[in-house]
Amino acid sequence: MLSMLSKFLGTVAVTLIIYSVQKYLSTRKIWQLGAVVPLFSIAVMIILYFVMQVSQTANYIVVGAFLLTLEFLIWIDGRHQHRRKELMRMKAKDIS
Repeated sequence: MLSMLSKFLGTVAVTLIIYSVQKYLSTRKIWQLGAVVPLFSIAVMIILYFVMQVSQTANYIVVGAFLLTLEFLIWIDGRHQHRRKELMRMKAKDIS
């Protein structure tokens, strides 16, 4: 029971860290920084498949595709937030 709880809490912590890093990097001025986390995820999936010999089951593929989709959506949302922030700065300079 304790082992299962610690695995769950570890998974939640890793998920929150990945989300926070992706959100932070995607809202920076350099838009390529948002690609770091998805590329890292792809590299980890490749390593898991080839080195660790994780079988290519439908579960592995679906979970990987879901995670990559979420990371790319966070990246796109971060870019929109950055653009919106830039527009607000430009409008504020025009008003004053």
